[in-house]
Amino acid sequence: MFSLTNHLELRRITISSLITCIYLPSIVTVVSYKGLLYSVGNASSFYILVLIFIAELLKSFYLNSNNDIQAKKKQSKNKAGDIIRSFVFLLCVKFCFFVGIILFGAPVLDCHEETLMLSTLLTLLTVFPLIVHTGVETSMQLLFGLKNYGKDTIIEMLVNNALLTICGAWLGAVVIPLDWNTPWQVWPIPCYLGAIGGFLLSNVLTVLKVTLMSAAQKYPALNVLVHVLNRFQTSK
Repeated sequence: MFSLTNHLELRRITISSLITCIYLPSIVTVVSYKGLLYSVGNASSFYILVLIFIAELLKSFYLNSNNDIQAKKKQSKNKAGDIIRSFVFLLCVKFCFFVGIILFGAPVLDCHEETLMLSTLLTLLTVFPLIVHTGVETSMQLLFGLKNYGKDTIIEMLVNNALLTICGAWLGAVVIPLDWNTPWQVWPIPCYLGAIGGFLLSNVLTVLKVTLMSAAQKYPALNVLVHVLNRFQTSK
């Protein structure tokens, strides 16, 4: 549950979420305008992953910009080792997503390229921001439930983003077997767009929640909506 006591963190997650609400719809709009929407999930749409990687990396730098100088000095000593461990961990997560997607019904003997692109997207939107913000060790503890994010509002936002991204990808698969014969039902377009939609929805809810929490100080009746959003999103 977000806390109003840390105004700096609330401001940072609000700005971060607003950036997501701008850049993700912009990418989808441009891709759709160029007539490339039905190619997402193929290797030809790799540039989308690059844009998302750059955007999420810059957002993570912004979220981490309030760290103590001493903490940054300690991190810089093992920077190369941290990068290598992070890269290896991301590859492992990507492989887990790849296997998990196949176990959930993705084509086994073909469409490996599309499944790989989807697993890369899920890795970028779920685990990558956590690793950049907390490091490999803390990310592993959070993912396996060995550590609670407590009152860390930024981590709570990142966990919410990850969960809704996975839910969006899973819900996107619902339309694939339907007999509609539309071009956007081809694997993995619905799951790909569903993951992006889930990630975007989580950021919209974050902005809405922070706005309502601030307004509820003047209008207590809004606490009902805040409670609903807290139940919808992750609670610690």
